Amino acid sequence: MTTMNNNIMCAIMLMAVLLCGCKRNQEQVEPQDPRQAFVGDYTFVSTGDIDLYMGSVKVITVPMNKDGEMSITLAQEDNAVWIIAEGDSLEAYVSGNLLFMEPTTDEVTMSGLVMEMAFTYSKATLTGNQLSWTSTVDITATYQSLSVSGSGQVDIVATKKE
Repeated sequence: MTTMNNNIMCAIMLMAVLLCGCKRNQEQVEPQDPRQAFVGDYTFVSTGDIDLYMGSVKVITVPMNKDGEMSITLAQEDNAVWIIAEGDSLEAYVSGNLLFMEPTTDEVTMSGLVMEMAFTYSKATLTGNQLSWTSTVDITATYQSLSVSGSGQVDIVATKKE
């Protein structure tokens, strides 16, 4: 009887070890989606200037200092997210703690002024709850026979809301 009890106890312990071992292996196999670290609502601060020229003469420096809000949501693609800010959205791609954004262009027409803006983004780095990157902006504007062009850099630091 004692040998039988020992065998049953040994079998139960062996099953428990096997079940725990299987569960641990399953947890290691399931990778966490790295996009989840980026998802959420943010406040952001942008700082920088854009210098505008008429020919070779500098006409004005436009400050790009602004506070705002944005959010990041999951996109359909495995490594993609949507960045949504002030009614605009941009698809970006996640790799580890980095976010990659494709260059974009935008054209705005107001009262005869036609302005084309091209944005190029550095990789955005997520450190803790802060996401930071630099945008390079190139602008061409025409109004009747006048033409102005310029460029500048804008640094953005976005902080995830708790």
